[in-house]
Amino acid sequence: MQHELIICNTVETIRVSAMDIVGIKAEGNYSTIIFNDGEERLVLFQLGQLETMITEQLGAMASMFIRIGRGIIINREYLFIINLPRQVVVLRTSSGIKTTLSASKESLRQLKLLIDNSINNGKERG
Repeated sequence: MQHELIICNTVETIRVSAMDIVGIKAEGNYSTIIFNDGEERLVLFQLGQLETMITEQLGAMASMFIRIGRGIIINREYLFIINLPRQVVVLRTSSGIKTTLSASKESLRQLKLLIDNSINNGKERG
C-alpha cells in the first residue's frame, strides 16, 4: 500500500508518496519540501502545520519522519550523516543525491541519541 501525503491550499494541491520526501525545512511562514529526485518545492504552510498533516494522513507511517529542532523534518530512511561539530545532517537518496541541512548541536545530539537508542533496542530484540 502506497502512503501518500496530500497538501492542499487555495491555489494548489500536491499529492506525493511519503517515500518521495527526503526532508522539509522551514522558510519563515512557508516550508520547502525536498524530494528524492533533488527537486525542491516551496509550500504555503508552516513546518508545524506540515508536521500535523503528516501525523494525521500517514498514521503509523508518520514515524518515518523526525522533527529536528524548530526548522527541519527529515525522513529517517534517508539519514546518512549526523555531524555534531559542523552542525549538519546529511540526507542521501539511493541514487546518491545528497542534501545537507544545518541544525543546532542540541537538536543533532537528540537525533543521534534517538538513532543510537533505536539501534540498541534492535540489538536487544534480536
